[in-house]
Amino acid sequence: MKQALKAFIALGIALLIMLVIRAFAFTVYTVPSDINGMLRQGDRVMVNRLSRTELKVGDLVVYQKNADFIGKIEGLPGDTVKLGSSRYVIPKGSCEPCTTPDSRMYMVNIGNTYALMCGYQVIGKAYRLFHLPF
Repeated sequence: MKQALKAFIALGIALLIMLVIRAFAFTVYTVPSDINGMLRQGDRVMVNRLSRTELKVGDLVVYQKNADFIGKIEGLPGDTVKLGSSRYVIPKGSCEPCTTPDSRMYMVNIGNTYALMCGYQVIGKAYRLFHLPF
């Protein structure tokens, strides 16, 4: 009986540690749609929630804007980007009054379109794990 109780307590502690790590350090997402030939729909990515700063062009990020999105950073704050025949300058800060210190704007390719996201919306950098064909 004592050994069963010890095993149950050890299993409970291991489960608690796993849940804490998943909630605050790493998590796994499924890519909802193709992203510029880099990721396919159904790919699994691991998101490092601790790596949310020092983003650069080409990084895959998961960010939250009414829902979770995954995208590839195409433009940094202050960059001039060309979409179609027009040129745009990515703002260095958010247009809305913001109290967070990380209000830098990034242009993100989310598959078939581009979007602007604020730095504080970043959940973390994403790293490709694997693709399941089903």
